[in-house]
Formats: sequence, structure tokens, C-alpha cells
Amino acid sequence: MLRLRRYVRGSFPPAVYLPYALAWALGGTAMFALGQHGKHGQRGPRGVDGVGTWQPGWATLATVASFTVLLLMVRAVDDLRDLDYDRVHNPRRPLASGAVAVGDVGLLIGAGTVVVLLLNAPRGLALTGAATALLYLAVLLAADRLAHWPSGDALIVSALISLPVQLLLGGYLYATLLHDSHQSAGPAALLPLAAMLAVFTHLELARKTTRAPKPGERAYTTVFGVEATARAALGAAAVATVLALMLTQPWNPGAQAGWLVLLPAALPVRGALRFWRGGAERWPSADAGFYVLAAFTAFLVVDLVERHTP
Repeated sequence: MLRLRRYVRGSFPPAVYLPYALAWALGGTAMFALGQHGKHGQRGPRGVDGVGTWQPGWATLATVASFTVLLLMVRAVDDLRDLDYDRVHNPRRPLASGAVAVGDVGLLIGAGTVVVLLLNAPRGLALTGAATALLYLAVLLAADRLAHWPSGDALIVSALISLPVQLLLGGYLYATLLHDSHQSAGPAALLPLAAMLAVFTHLELARKTTRAPKPGERAYTTVFGVEATARAALGAAAVATVLALMLTQPWNPGAQAGWLVLLPAALPVRGALRFWRGGAERWPSADAGFYVLAAFTAFLVVDLVERHTP
């Protein structure tokens, strides 16, 4: 247990990851609720017609707890896949430093799987969503442990096979919404999923944008070049903002709170200015990280405001 606590403190520090998990779980669910409501047309008070009836409650605690454990397991799988790289470039991480053994991380993944399945066992679709995400993580880990595929240095391939993880985590949130609000699945989920993907694409590109990568460092600038990578990072945030507006539809009566989703875009813009005009060597990681928190928080605020708008 001491080694597991050491691993969590070093690779999944609660002060960083708990706000992240809370914002994504609640804000992501709010995105799907807004999408479900938006497909019925004009905004306004919800719940009268049975649409958009999601309300944070006791079931939400199970969702947040499950989501936090899922994120911890994603971190653990990533650490196992990147172990050789981290031993060179991130030697202070618990697994890379030897403070925690591979078997300890495997035990954590096994325990996390049991916890997630138990929390969602009585929740129908939510259990299916959680099990699907867990199964994909197992496939990724098996491919790495047994076949050593893909190489972490193959940035594009690695990014493409990691992409479904974010979509499946979003799918889990959608499944919990459907279960908790007694709604049926439909194409309305595609827009929130696309918006989530754009938000995380910005994070993924921005955190690997640097003018001077260290020897052997995995940076997209070594593949696409500095300017192209930086522009793509900013472009992903722009796409996310457009999709957010399409989701909240603030031009409709009763939906003016939807304009709040524009505010998080200030962070990628600031990061771009600091990188280009300020001459920063790397895209500011704080701007990219806080953008994710701000984007999901904005959706939650919009949903709560609309819920109480007469």
C-alpha cells in the first residue's frame, strides 16, 4: 500500500488530477445534456418535456469516482507503455525511478478495474461504457507488453491508437447520462464528442510544441515543424470553440449563457502569443492545461445557468 500511495503521489498527484477529473466528469456530462436538449430546438427551462433532465445527485458521485479511477488507470497504462522513455527523460517518476515496481502498477490496474465495475454494476449502460473503456486499455497494455507495439517514438501511430481512449471515456459519461436521465442514445452525442476531441487535441499538440527538443524527446515539432505544430495547436482550440458554440447555441432565446464557452479560448490565444511573440522555447504548459479545465467548467456553468433560467 505504501508503494501504491507513492505511485499516486508521484504520477497522479491529487491536487492536479482531482480537479481535472471533476471538471471533465461534470463538464463532459453537461456537454451531453446540452446536446440532448439542443436536438429538440429552442433553449429554455428544462425538465418539463423530459428532455435534459440530468441533475447532479448521488449517482453523480459514482460517476465522478469511477471516472477518477479510470483516469488513474489510463495514467498507469501510459506509464507502463512509456517506461523505457521515462527512464531517460523523466527519471523522477515513481515507476521509472524504481520506487514502484511494474507489479505494483499491475496490481493497481487490477484493483481499479474491480472498483469501476462494482461502482457501475447496477447502472446498465454505464457498466457497458465502463467495461468498453477498460477493455480497450487492456488491449493497449497487451499490445505493448506482448508485442512491444507501437513504438513510442512513432508519435503519429501512438497518438492514433490512444485517441479512442478519450472517446471511450466520453462515451462512458454519455452512458451514465442516458442511464441516470432515462433517455435513449442518438446522434446528438457526436457533437459533444467532437468538441471534447478538439479540446484534447489542443492539449496534446501544445504540450509537445517546442523550438528546441531535447535529444530523443518526443515532440510533434520534430515531425511537422515548429510553425505547423503551433498553428495546429491553436487551430484545434479554434475548432473546439466553434463546436462549443454549435453545442450551446447562444443565439437562441434563453441560451445566452452559452456565450461563456468563448472565455476559455483566451488561454490558447495567450499561449500562442507567448510562444510566437514572446519567443518562449516551449508552448506554455499552464495555458494548455488550464484550458482543458476552463473548457469543461464553462460547459458545466452554462448547463447550470440554463437549468435555472426562467
